[in-house]
Amino acid sequence: MLLAILQKTFADIWEQIGQAYTNVWLKMINFLPELGSALFVIVFTWLTSRFVRGAIRQAMTKTSADQNIQSLVVKIGGIFTWLIGLTVMISVLKVDAAGIFAALGLTGAALGFAVRDIIANFISGIVLLSSRPFKIGDSVTIETYEGVVEDLAIRATILRTIDGKEVTIPNAKVFNAVVTKHTPQSSRRIVISLGINADSSFEQVKDLILSTISSIEGVASEPHIVVNITNFSGTVINLEVWFWVVPEVSMMATSNQVKLTIKQAFEREHIQLTPSPIIAVLQEIKKPFA
Repeated sequence: MLLAILQKTFADIWEQIGQAYTNVWLKMINFLPELGSALFVIVFTWLTSRFVRGAIRQAMTKTSADQNIQSLVVKIGGIFTWLIGLTVMISVLKVDAAGIFAALGLTGAALGFAVRDIIANFISGIVLLSSRPFKIGDSVTIETYEGVVEDLAIRATILRTIDGKEVTIPNAKVFNAVVTKHTPQSSRRIVISLGINADSSFEQVKDLILSTISSIEGVASEPHIVVNITNFSGTVINLEVWFWVVPEVSMMATSNQVKLTIKQAFEREHIQLTPSPIIAVLQEIKKPFA
């Protein structure tokens, strides 16, 4: 009796599993036309987006708009094309977007928090492209990154640094950062501090520095190089060397080259570099008599 009950139970379970398996396959087969239509919509949208971007780019080249505005219009055209395509795809698949968000827990404040950064970068990108604080090809410094702007996209700004690295900076961060633009008409000043022995001739050292720095590639001829005495003591003369570099070269690399060249020139002329004197302040601690 027990064996018969177990056999019937297992038979019922197996029948239910088979029925569920069959239903899944039937749903998948019935879903194939919708899936094929969705794939067709994606491919068609991709091709349409490329066509729209190319057509807008070709039309914008005939206008007097600068490169930033052209890039903005091309990107917005591509984004709207994809938004239309994704809307059609969701309609073809009969997907309940609200149900998906609810299943993922992306409702209300959670959904807003998830897309906050995306929206912030998007809006910042539009503002940067329209306000044009810099354009593609400009040499800029954004916080600690220095390089040439390779692309100004909707989401991020792409920099090619001096050492060849590609840096992607979110537009929301660029929008709130201090941006230094190195225009082709402006040179950048570098200040080097050094100390020489007080017995050295200042005029000799000054002439040596001027002749040494002026021969280095990348150092601007205008404004003129300046050597100032900032302080002196019985053992040390403290100097500051001001020079300017052209925008096309790296400030860091040129600064290092200048420092190394000055050091080598001093060694040849037997001029000793001296550190600034260290002044020690001693405080006398008096103990009370017992």
